[in-house]
Parts: sequence; C-alpha cells; structure tokens
Amino acid sequence: MPEIILTTLNAKYIHASFGLRYLLANMGELQQQTELIEFDIKSNPSDIAEDLLQRNPKIVGLGIYIWNAEQCLKVVRLLKQLKPEIKLILGGPEVSYEYQDQSIVESADFLITGEADFEFSELCQRL
Repeated sequence: MPEIILTTLNAKYIHASFGLRYLLANMGELQQQTELIEFDIKSNPSDIAEDLLQRNPKIVGLGIYIWNAEQCLKVVRLLKQLKPEIKLILGGPEVSYEYQDQSIVESADFLITGEADFEFSELCQRL
C-alpha cells in the first residue's frame, strides 16, 4: 500500500495531469511509496474519498484547478471527516494565488504555492 498518493480530478477521463507526473518523478527515495491516481470531475466525491482511503495513505497530495476546485473541496472535507490524521497537501494554480479566504485551503493541512517540483517531496520527507 502506498504511503503517499498524488491525485487530482481531471476535466475529462482522457486528460492527464502533467503536474502530478513531475511530482512523482521528483519523489526520490519516496517514489516507491508513492502512487499516482487520477479521477475526473464527474466522479462522485464520496467514491473518490472511499477509493483513496481504501489505500490507507498517510499523505495525499491534491492538485487544485479552476475546473475541479468545488469537487476537490468536497473530497478534502470527506477525507478529513473520515480520517482526521491523514495529511492533506494542496497545490496547483487555483490555490497558488489569493488563497487566504479559500475554504479548501482552510480544510487542508498544508499548501504549496507556485512550483512544487521538489518542495512536495521535501515536505513528505519531513512528515
């Protein structure tokens, strides 16, 4: 079972998140403990949370974009409600600027703004 999950909700099933792939490529010694899982915005937030929790991760990194912010907020809240000890790390363009008043940021544990190529893996190592 992976200890770290990188995930996002893509606009369509056929789309892929290049940002998550960069993060995975830069995980270093944690790469073997990291899994990349993608969903699409039509997926039910409860099903997404259930799928993620079945993998029993300690850390979930979630990419937030304008098209998935509302659905991701629901997923984040469910994850924290069902497993409060899970560490949720947010990143992506929708939470990199003007994030102070965003509910999703308040619901997560950590926020990485801007480029996270190496910062994500460094944070995971500290956790």
